[in-house]
Formats: sequence, C-alpha cells, structure tokens
Amino acid sequence: TATLTIAHPTTGEPTTWTMQIAGPGHPETVAIANELTRQRLHLEREQEQARVNGRKWKAQDVDAEQQRRDLAQRFARRILGWSPVTMNGEPFAYTRENAVRLLHEPAYGWVATQFYDFVAADAAFIGSSAKG
Repeated sequence: TATLTIAHPTTGEPTTWTMQIAGPGHPETVAIANELTRQRLHLEREQEQARVNGRKWKAQDVDAEQQRRDLAQRFARRILGWSPVTMNGEPFAYTRENAVRLLHEPAYGWVATQFYDFVAADAAFIGSSAKG
C-alpha cells in the first residue's frame, strides 16, 4: 500500500487528508485485474464462437454513464481507507460508497484526478529501499 496526500484544489498545497491506496501487488488490485481478464477472455470467446459458426458478432451497446460508474466502483476498491475529512461542512467518513462517489461524481473531480494520477505512477508504490 501507499499513502496519497490530497492537495488543495486551488492552492495545490498538501492537506491533512490522506488515503491508503492498494498497490499493484495488493490482493484487491490483483482481484480487479483477474476480473478484467476474465471479462476480456469471455468476450474473445464469444467473438471466436461467432466466427466459427459463421455468424456476425454484434458488440453490446455501451452506456457511457454506466461505464463511468463501473470504473469508479472498480477503482474505489483500491482505496482502503482515509483520514478524517470534512466535505461541504460535513464529516465525510471512509466507506466504499463514499469512495465510489469521489471517483464518480463530477463535483469531486479534483480528488479523482489526484487518485488516478497516483495509481498510474508505479513509483508511488516502490519503497525507498528498493534497488533497481
């Protein structure tokens, strides 16, 4: 795991809000990768069956909003917890539902951007004692 310190959206200064994020080798991250692989293999199997049977394969219609929600739900699993924080004057405790809200609702886009940038940077998960 690694700790993400959320920066203030206008000043860029670090805040006291920190998140514990599952790294690439964390069981939750591995489970997500396995689910995605199973979905891809299932799709490839359907396409191959259609080809073998001489049928046209038609992709399912994708709803953009549902795709955004699915992505938020999947990535929210990598947020393992966060420090106490107040949003809009109210306590905003860590729950899986609140993690999904942070990654899905446009009002929290400034947090989602920091989260996605953090998980995309593998260096965040490499300890300082690692030799390369």
